[in-house]
Amino acid sequence: MLPLVHRYLSRECPSVVPTEAMKQLRTQWQMITLYNRHLTAELVRLTGLLKAAGIAAVAFKGPVLAAMAYGSIDMRQFVDLDILVRQTDLPRIAEILSAERYTSPHTRREGLATGYFQEYEDAFFAAGGMGAIDVHWKITPRSFRFAPDEESFWRRARAVELEFGTVTAIAPEDLLLFICVHAAKHGWVQLGSICDVAETIRARPAIDLMAMLDEATTLGSRRIFLTGIYLAHELVGAPIPEGIVAIARNDRNVRALATRIASQLFGAGSDRATDFDPWTVPIRSIEGPRARIHYVVRRMLAPTMGDYELIRLPKPLFPLYWVIRPFRMAVQYGPRLLRGSADSSNA
Repeated sequence: MLPLVHRYLSRECPSVVPTEAMKQLRTQWQMITLYNRHLTAELVRLTGLLKAAGIAAVAFKGPVLAAMAYGSIDMRQFVDLDILVRQTDLPRIAEILSAERYTSPHTRREGLATGYFQEYEDAFFAAGGMGAIDVHWKITPRSFRFAPDEESFWRRARAVELEFGTVTAIAPEDLLLFICVHAAKHGWVQLGSICDVAETIRARPAIDLMAMLDEATTLGSRRIFLTGIYLAHELVGAPIPEGIVAIARNDRNVRALATRIASQLFGAGSDRATDFDPWTVPIRSIEGPRARIHYVVRRMLAPTMGDYELIRLPKPLFPLYWVIRPFRMAVQYGPRLLRGSADSSNA
């Protein structure tokens, strides 16, 4: 959010901010701008390499979100790139990125290719710490499948002009619903996500939010979408039609969830987030006990590449990972939970 803060203070009340503080703020904004431009140029370059190899990719988040919602890649800070690809293209993409000196932490890539594990993306890191690109074959994990499906992303994708060239990008309607789902998945822990919702709507006054609400209802993300809309309207003044604001305001669950999120963002003391808050908001965002149980079970127990890289089993024995994972989680998190319980009892 620093670029927005810098723009507001420098335009509206530059004389109020101490000169040295304003100078530091401007320096930080300039550094963010330089890094954003580096990543944007890299997105254009890498997707160009993929296209030359016959590999399609749809860009979302990062520079695309900044350009589509804020009108400039300089007005939103981002730290990596995200693209959607076909899972069958992953081996060739890994080869191309490796040739460009990008590395992935996954040492056993054949496990990713099976599609059995929780992972829905593979992160590749540039040499020298100069950025990263997350290669997605799914938009969200199977435990939280409330965004439009990947085929919808592909079908509605469009060309977006960035400062360093053109890329194929997510459609605005898909972007808006994805922002809400992605933020809910992470517990709405950043005010920047609410600004993203507001600015995406502000940039497109003609966007049909009622039609989007119908799609969100079909996808099982009605509460998620209404919560994002309500937060954007109430906290940052997004220009949202009164009709859809009234729907959100009259939904008791949406109103309660938005109040919880606002307290989490702006509260102090007992209102501050705990280790388990990243679970609370996603669970309360999900409608229906069956969907909630599915989320909890898959998030806690579904095997991951960490399990595969710890113990490599042949594919016919993959179901055993559902037994291995609980033991691995107990070893990894059990001591911390016990310490937390002891601290609470001694308080």
